[in-house]
Amino acid sequence: MPLPTALAAGAALMVLSVGHYVWRRARAREIAEQWLSQHRYRVRSLRVSYWDTHPRFRLTPFRNNDQAIDFRAEVDDMRLGGTGSLRLRVWTDWLGMIDREPEISWVRMPTEENGGAQSPETQWVDAQVALMRRAASGESTFRPEGRDATARAAFDTTVEHLLALNRRGLLTCATPIAELKADAQYAAVTDVALTDAGRRALERADASQSMAGEAAM
Repeated sequence: MPLPTALAAGAALMVLSVGHYVWRRARAREIAEQWLSQHRYRVRSLRVSYWDTHPRFRLTPFRNNDQAIDFRAEVDDMRLGGTGSLRLRVWTDWLGMIDREPEISWVRMPTEENGGAQSPETQWVDAQVALMRRAASGESTFRPEGRDATARAAFDTTVEHLLALNRRGLLTCATPIAELKADAQYAAVTDVALTDAGRRALERADASQSMAGEAAM
């Protein structure tokens, strides 16, 4: 084979090989993202891991490790709360997939500490404590912050929190005013006032946050 032809064939083979690797890596990333989404992890970062000084996966004597794409991910656990980091190994072949179930190795399990994602329970508690603070400061009438659908939906959630606090005896309020002109449940809540039990609960919440802040320092 003449030299120019051989060089051209070699260059074409190299381009084909690189292109196939890029395509295979994209397919592996899709599989990794689908697995994280199905298990209710919100991705903060996901990148290919080319080298790891501390191997995270078992030896695979009957598989070609060149067919595995390893990823490093930082994720928020949207079900239980917390932020953690893990490694994912996706096995691929010439068609882009062999196994759609990645191998997983946690580097740091999800935790709410140091700015980690909050669990639904923590978000629920924080939202109600924030409403109690507003009532303690003298705010007695609550209305949507805007007229758009997002603001009205957020206010509907606020009213549900106020009603929950009312049922627990932490505050009193009038019957919510229904929204008749927009696609929402509530227009306003009036006569909101913190009870003695609510003030004590707010003091405990503030003391707990203060202790947590001192422990973090």
